[in-house]
Amino acid sequence: MRGRGRGGCGRGCLLAGAATRDIASVGAGRLGARRQAIAARRARGQAGVTLLELLMAVTLFALLTVSSGIVLRVAFTSMNVIEAKVDLDRRVNGSQRALDQMLHGIMAVQGACAGVPVAFQGTESVMRFVSSYSLQEGSRGRPQIVELMSQQKTDGTGFRLVVNEYPYIGRASLAMVCSQPPQVRQSSFILADQLAYCRFLFKALDPGSGSETWVSTWMIPAWPRGVRVEMQPRKVGENRLQSATLSVPIVVRRAQIE
Repeated sequence: MRGRGRGGCGRGCLLAGAATRDIASVGAGRLGARRQAIAARRARGQAGVTLLELLMAVTLFALLTVSSGIVLRVAFTSMNVIEAKVDLDRRVNGSQRALDQMLHGIMAVQGACAGVPVAFQGTESVMRFVSSYSLQEGSRGRPQIVELMSQQKTDGTGFRLVVNEYPYIGRASLAMVCSQPPQVRQSSFILADQLAYCRFLFKALDPGSGSETWVSTWMIPAWPRGVRVEMQPRKVGENRLQSATLSVPIVVRRAQIE
């Protein structure tokens, strides 16, 4: 009786324990599923952005865009200023070189020019001569009758150095150019602008003392020993190439060229 009681209770207890475990496992499964559902809902809620976060993101993007635009604008402005400065320096350098080669290319041409038997005429504001250098064709082109003029601007803001070129084809072409008053034409080229003054001087030899002096007018039937083009910019700028005074000696290698 005692053994059966124990055996019957044992089987009942086993069945009751198994049922309890099943109920506990089912409850734990439901609780785990509920927790997973809650965690999923929280994850879905955290995956989006709030309106405040969206406004902050848009504001930061706008600030970055504006700052980038300002930086690019400053960079492009600086680049344009540098390019303009380099272009101006290049033009001034080219004009100085062209003027130097014109004067170094003076040819000893014999011909009547303003009553002088040599093809050279000079005053403080006008200078005429025949040169082997041409602005359009360089040093390998045809000889040109060069007419340099110091012209005061109409608005009174300074002077500029202007040059005219005429093909030299003999004494007749020289006489025709010298018979006309110098004037600015549509084909004239401006070598220098915005000058405080611009004048021409010519080196002469004093026969009595043997000394050399600079004169402002040359109407002598001989060649000057040198030519000086005095220029001074109206505004002196820092870190900028500007027109400067140029002195060139004249060496006549051929006695007569027609």
